[in-house]
Amino acid sequence: MSLQTIQFTQEQARDLAGVSPGEVRAWRKAVSYLAAKPGKAARFTFADILGLAITRRITGDFHVRISDIGGSMDALFRALSETRPSDLESSVALIDAHTALLVPGFDLGAKPLKDPTFVIPCAQLVHDLSQRVMPLASASLQAALPFAPQMVKAGR
Repeated sequence: MSLQTIQFTQEQARDLAGVSPGEVRAWRKAVSYLAAKPGKAARFTFADILGLAITRRITGDFHVRISDIGGSMDALFRALSETRPSDLESSVALIDAHTALLVPGFDLGAKPLKDPTFVIPCAQLVHDLSQRVMPLASASLQAALPFAPQMVKAGR
């Protein structure tokens, strides 16, 4: 029996990653990994949503045009899709103008950087996305019972 991965619709993926339909349309033109997921029937994994969130950070926070780094983002999406979900949180994305790598955080110092590179730790993004997918309510939010539980005998 194979392990099934949770699949998200395009609308769910956009909502979780905080991106607009227009952004995804533009990104599809530059990132072949996303171009392979067209239309309303497209399904996205958690790793794909993480890739969307990273792309949003680079294009939004740093104002980088997707046309300038499309090949790098394609490499990132492919690396994310090949990474075990349990390893995503401890990973760091290294993205330069030509390619992208996903490395374990403890291995970051062993990677020589030759070109200007975006270094994006995945831990906080994974945590934020996980909370949006499965919010955990704190114990203090549960109301106390107005009466104590009692054992009840069945009627005769």
